[in-house]
Amino acid sequence: MPRSTAPQTLSREITISGHGLHGNRPCSVRLVPVDAPTGLVFVHTLTGTEIPAKAGLAGDLVLSTTLLKDGVRLQTIEHLLSALSGLEVEHLRIEVDAEELPILDGSAAPWADAILAAGVKALSGRRRFMKIIRPVEVRNGDRWIRALPYAGLRLRYVIDFPVPALGRQSRELTLTPEKYRRELGAARTFCLAHEIDAMRARGLALGGSLDNAVVFGAEGPLNDSLRYEDEAVRHKMLDLVGDLALLGAPLLGLVEAHAAGHALHVALVQAILGDPGCWEWTEEAEPAAVRFFFQPAGLHVAAQTA
Repeated sequence: MPRSTAPQTLSREITISGHGLHGNRPCSVRLVPVDAPTGLVFVHTLTGTEIPAKAGLAGDLVLSTTLLKDGVRLQTIEHLLSALSGLEVEHLRIEVDAEELPILDGSAAPWADAILAAGVKALSGRRRFMKIIRPVEVRNGDRWIRALPYAGLRLRYVIDFPVPALGRQSRELTLTPEKYRRELGAARTFCLAHEIDAMRARGLALGGSLDNAVVFGAEGPLNDSLRYEDEAVRHKMLDLVGDLALLGAPLLGLVEAHAAGHALHVALVQAILGDPGCWEWTEEAEPAAVRFFFQPAGLHVAAQTA
């Protein structure tokens, strides 16, 4: 069951600096508490452009999640959004002095640690949830993601790579702040070693290293160790938590994903927002009791093209 029934912000400011994963440029982020519920709002300090964390502004979803507005782009926002959403901090001003957020160690743990060190503060009013009341699904070939009615927020994710060192992994959990910290937050981003040259030729992963990513070679990870045996699927779930923050409100539902990624995560968010009949507002979150993983009758499917 969610920890808080009140909207939350930080108790004090946080500043974190580093370099971007893709551009390898220095960048700094300042997290500023707000006095009233505003949602999560990014501010590009070089131009003063305010960019709400909303799915309607998402674009360029190759290997990261990017927000675009008035010619300004903010890339690789998903790990910060994941930490904030996983710890139920949903109202904040996020000032960024570059076009990409710091990759740090490739996980959301440094963000989560800073948030917990700063502490959270309740705002006035009641926390409102988007409650799924009718299933909605998005497919792209054999990749898919769907949201089903569920009393709580439960995630089930499957990845399947044709590489023995990675292969098929699955994990499922009902999300709480404690489970987020223990089971998802420290999982690092990952890639396949044979894909690195192609990514860099496209101007991606220029700041990537074994210090901020798990790299899988033919025989296994090139890193000294994994943080979890199934770290790859846990990181996909971490990304999903961050991308679901683009709904603009916490979700109550069961989200199942198979071989998905940022593009499908955001497509599901857009499908939910585009179908008001599949969800309703509620201020109460009931403890989860029922588990089901069949395809319900009457499932609404939103198609996505590559």
